[in-house]
Amino acid sequence: MLITVTGGIGSGKTRFALKYAAGISREGVYLSTGDHDPVIPELPSAHYRAIHAGNGQHLTEVITQINRESNLFLADQRIVIVDSLTSWMAAGFRATEDLDHQRSETQLLLDALLSYQGKLLVITNEMHGTLHPTEEERIFTARMASVNRMLQIHAEKMYLLVSGLAIDLKSQGMRNEDER
Repeated sequence: MLITVTGGIGSGKTRFALKYAAGISREGVYLSTGDHDPVIPELPSAHYRAIHAGNGQHLTEVITQINRESNLFLADQRIVIVDSLTSWMAAGFRATEDLDHQRSETQLLLDALLSYQGKLLVITNEMHGTLHPTEEERIFTARMASVNRMLQIHAEKMYLLVSGLAIDLKSQGMRNEDER
C-alpha cells in the first residue's frame, strides 16, 4: 500500500504523516534525511523507530534492504515513512552532473519505492518553479514533478497539505490525464 503526502515547505507534512501512520500501523520505521527543524514531532509509540540516514545514504539501497529483510506476514502491521523524498533526490542530483546517471538513479529509486511490499508512506514536496530558474533547477523540478506524478498514479491514498490542512486528493475524484 503506497500513501503519499505532498505540499510546500513548512506545510505540516511530517506532523500529519506521523499521526496518519500511527492510525494505520502498530509499528513503523521513519527514514529521515535529518534536514528538519529540531521540532520534529515525536514518533507515535515505542514501536516506531527513526533512522536518520542523512543525505549521504542512497534511499534506494535503504528501501531495498528493508524490503529484503521484511517478513511478508507482518508487513501489513508495519509502515515505512520516507521523509522526505525530495531531499534524498536533491542530494542524489547534486552528487553528479551526469544527466544519464541522474535519470538512471531516479528510475532505480522509483522502482524500489513501487516494489516495496507493505505499507509505505512517502513525503514529498510540490514542485514550484521560479521566474528565472537555472538549467539545473529546471531539470530537477521537472524530474521531481515526474516522480511525484508516478507516485500519485500508484498511490492508494494521496494527501496535499496546505497550512496544516490535509486534503485527501484521491477521495476528491481528482484524475490525472495519464490515467484516462
